[in-house]
Amino acid sequence: MKFPERIGRIIPRVLKTMDINGTLKNWQVVEKWETIVGANIARHARAVSVDAENLFVAVDNPVWQAQLFLMKSDILKKIQQYDVKIKDIRFRIADGPTGRRGHGEKS
Repeated sequence: MKFPERIGRIIPRVLKTMDINGTLKNWQVVEKWETIVGANIARHARAVSVDAENLFVAVDNPVWQAQLFLMKSDILKKIQQYDVKIKDIRFRIADGPTGRRGHGEKS
């Protein structure tokens, strides 16, 4: 009869299999988005999510989507300075404004 395995021994293996640490590390790009692309771009494009290899960015309109698509390789080079596994950026048009709102602004 095999005895149950302790949860403390199972969790590290499961996390390694799911690459949770890599995905969590990728989230720093979402947090550092404005630093990576600058304040002007960040007013029109917002990093919203990541997965194992992709960064998902919501943009104001098709013009910004096209502009950022042309800048994608430069942005990816800056992202790689954070030692993450992101290999691609997916731009989509947002339903509403993407920029961060300052204090006192209405949503």
